[in-house]
Amino acid sequence: MVPAFKKSPNANLSETRTYFNTKLAKVWIKSEHCIGLLNAWFHLQGHQCVIRSKRDLDVTLQTTMCACILHNLLIDHAIPQDWMVDNMKLEEEEEA
Repeated sequence: MVPAFKKSPNANLSETRTYFNTKLAKVWIKSEHCIGLLNAWFHLQGHQCVIRSKRDLDVTLQTTMCACILHNLLIDHAIPQDWMVDNMKLEEEEEA
């Protein structure tokens, strides 16, 4: 992350600017953690798209908002274990 205020070679930053950079860095770290959690839940790495129009941007924002809502719901209400599908059972059924 690039800080909002950079140190000049001749002088240190004022206390106010250092404080601002620290607060900005903390918010940046929180947002990175949130993105990491969404990627862990929904495996979003493979769903990158190039935004070429306003419609593409709207779809991307709506998808992200849906992922955030689902993430928050899953925090409060975990998925019951009996709802989970065992991959081995699913593969055996497909082979039969």
